[in-house]
Amino acid sequence: MKYAYIEITEKCNLNCPFCPSAKWSGHRGEMPLALFEKTLDRLQGNVQEIFLHVLGEPLLHPQFTEILNAVDASDLRLNLTTNGLLIAKFADRILESKALRQINFSTHAYAYLPQEKALEVLNDTFMFADRLHAERPEVYLNFRLWNDKADARSDTWNTTVLKAISEHFKADLSQTAFSVRHKSFPIAGRLYLHRDSRFTWPDGSGEEKEVGTCHGIIDQCAVLFDGTVVPCCLDYKGSIPLGKFPGETFDSIFHSTKAVRIRNGFEEHRLEDPFCKRCPFARRFR
Repeated sequence: MKYAYIEITEKCNLNCPFCPSAKWSGHRGEMPLALFEKTLDRLQGNVQEIFLHVLGEPLLHPQFTEILNAVDASDLRLNLTTNGLLIAKFADRILESKALRQINFSTHAYAYLPQEKALEVLNDTFMFADRLHAERPEVYLNFRLWNDKADARSDTWNTTVLKAISEHFKADLSQTAFSVRHKSFPIAGRLYLHRDSRFTWPDGSGEEKEVGTCHGIIDQCAVLFDGTVVPCCLDYKGSIPLGKFPGETFDSIFHSTKAVRIRNGFEEHRLEDPFCKRCPFARRFR
């Protein structure tokens, strides 16, 4: 399996209307460091790369530095997706991480901040990108704009971001219109602009579809903050619990009757679980 998404916290310091975090009443919890370390043990040798989110802003974890230390002590490669509000605070430690493969900034989220704050955070991400480009040129960085054609507020902000990136990095972004076939555009070195449409998070509601497929269980899985293992990074409610770390092993979870049934269904373009049948994201795959 290629990816595992580990939800070290579901807390976020933004309240974006497109994200399920905005709808939670209260804070569910954070993954204890000891559970995170045991989760890494279960994943080593079974997945190639990890992310530190399902929901939530990973840099908010009170032991984020220790989390990075644990990842660096493993054989896993790290992909970090962050809104960037705390990037200046953790820049030095992140740049030191030997496990770091890629970092993604969710710049589309800044559309819902006051303009002055949004530009301040965007500038912080630019400062980090400059350092990364100079100090760690082998690491990928994506400025994500995932609100294309979402609403007028997002469209206005997207225009601001594109202009700012063009001016700061002296990059020609005139040919970066979003399309389903071409989403990633080079800025400099391994710095990229990544554009996409906004998608609807699955919540178990909506019309059922029997035909479809997914990368869940085949290429990816997710571990929620309490150790619950689910098929994919969109199952933030744990609607399809497959097992739980550290009490169960990776093999026992993904060779279970339930996991095999769902995986076989995906391979045959058949949606087995009710959650998958109502998932709008699964319909993107052909």
